[in-house]
Amino acid sequence: MSEGDSSYLSAKGEETLLLVHVQPRAARSGFAGLFGQRLKMRISSPPVEGEANRECIAFLAGILGVSKSEIRLLRGGQSRDKTFVISRPIEFVREKLKRVDPGN
Repeated sequence: MSEGDSSYLSAKGEETLLLVHVQPRAARSGFAGLFGQRLKMRISSPPVEGEANRECIAFLAGILGVSKSEIRLLRGGQSRDKTFVISRPIEFVREKLKRVDPGN
């Protein structure tokens, strides 16, 4: 994955904004390529009472190797299109995501 492929990432000071499109109730959690300018993420939780949002944060924390408290939902609490803020520099996030190759 080249740097040009990561249009779903942007820097905000020492934090990173991550744009995702979430598909709830998937058979298993994981990345599923791109959805427009967003990273498509499948999660197994249903979109009920914030359950899907919590699973998104837990999944991202596991992939990035950070604590759940370092990831917060900025926009899209009731939408499939979500923006997360990760309390790490963009280079860190980009490198971690390259290892799981979310662009494929």
